[in-house]
This record gives sequence, structure tokens and C-alpha cells, in this order.
Amino acid sequence: MKLVAAIFSLFFLLSMPLAASAIALVNRDVILEAQEYGIKRKQLPLTEFLHPWIVYEEQAAILNETTERAYLYTPFLLLANDARDKARSKKTVQLADSEKILADYAGCLVFSITINGSTENFSNGIQATIKQDKKTLKPYHAVINSPVKTPWFPGEPKFTTHTYFYFNNREVQLNKPVTVVLTTKDKKERRFYFDLSNFK
Repeated sequence: MKLVAAIFSLFFLLSMPLAASAIALVNRDVILEAQEYGIKRKQLPLTEFLHPWIVYEEQAAILNETTERAYLYTPFLLLANDARDKARSKKTVQLADSEKILADYAGCLVFSITINGSTENFSNGIQATIKQDKKTLKPYHAVINSPVKTPWFPGEPKFTTHTYFYFNNREVQLNKPVTVVLTTKDKKERRFYFDLSNFK
């Protein structure tokens, strides 16, 4: 009897949508689709794999490896990227692993942003906000890595840094565009426009 109850509970859990998505509810079918997406594209270079989730800085004159860019880590991308990593390491992609990722990122709107500068302390005092309509939102968590020399050093740009900003997705209208604005200590502003309705 306990086994039947456990199986029923598991079936019920897996058939429910998981409210962990930045963009839309994620159910079991979406989890499996994201896993398959990652596994089928395991041989793609990471930059190419992430391309559907990228935007470039609004004022960028050219788009190449030096262009400042941002990625929106939707739940679908988080799951697909995990599946890609596991497939590349010849590990089994488990439903439980995907569910844990969704739980860990529940309520998050996560942006990964790469910016460039000419000095090693160019990113000191970096601040991020989301602007949507007349609202301005601040992240509740940030991971700001120290700048590193670029591969083409001493050419421009000389330094680059990777940052992660976590916003509360309950404060954002997920069917409308947002602009992520980064400001550094030198008052230089970078702007990244995301039409959230266009991201899987």
C-alpha cells in the first residue's frame, strides 16, 4: 500500500508545473525537452550553445569576441546547460538533478554579463539595475569576478570581467521587455535590452 501511495505521489509531483521559471512555468515535458536540447548540442562550443540567450550592449558598433554581452539564464537554459555538461562528461542526465536546479533557482531572474575595460580596476563599484516601464529594480545577489587580462592584451580592450546578477522575478513583468543597466565607478553605463517574451 505504501508503495502505491509513493508511486502516486511521485506521479502527481512530476505532472505538476514547477513554479521555478523566470519566464514561464516548467513542467515535466519542458524538463525533458531542455535535457534533450542540451544532450543533442553537447559538441557545440559554449558560446554557440548559449547564443539564443545572448544580447549585446546597446551601443556596440561591432559584434565579435570583444563585444560586451549579457546572457539571460532562463530555467530552460539552466537545465539544458546542465544536461550538456553531463553529456560531455559521459554522466547520466537525471530528472532529479534538473528538479534540484529548478528548486535552487526558484524565483530568480539570472543575468550573466561580460564587460570590458582598459584598467585592471575598471569594474570597481559596479552596480546593476533592471529598468522596466517606470520601475527600477536592484539585484538581491551579485557575483562579481575580478577583471582578467584579455587574450589580445595589450590591445584594447585590455581587461574583461564576468558578473552574475540575481533579481527577484516576482518584481518583474515577465511578458515585457527589461533593460539591464550596469554602471561602473567611472560612471560609464552599459545597457542590455531583453525582450523577455522572446526567450525560451
